[in-house]
Amino acid sequence: MQHDIIDNRERKLAASVKPLLSESERAKFAVGYFFISGFKFIADELEKLTELRLLVGTVSDSQTIG
Repeated sequence: MQHDIIDNRERKLAASVKPLLSESERAKFAVGYFFISGFKFIADELEKLTELRLLVGTVSDSQTIG
């Protein structure tokens, strides 16, 4: 599996991980910023997982909530 950085500028997270998630039982993400709103784009695939782990950077603000 390729371990490239996805920055949502040239490569979009949803398009990159949807095919992988649809074939997976578990997923682990390491992210610098976490926006809950972004989960709507991969929600169907996430619901099918038996395990989801997130490693989130320490920088956060009110925008990451919504």
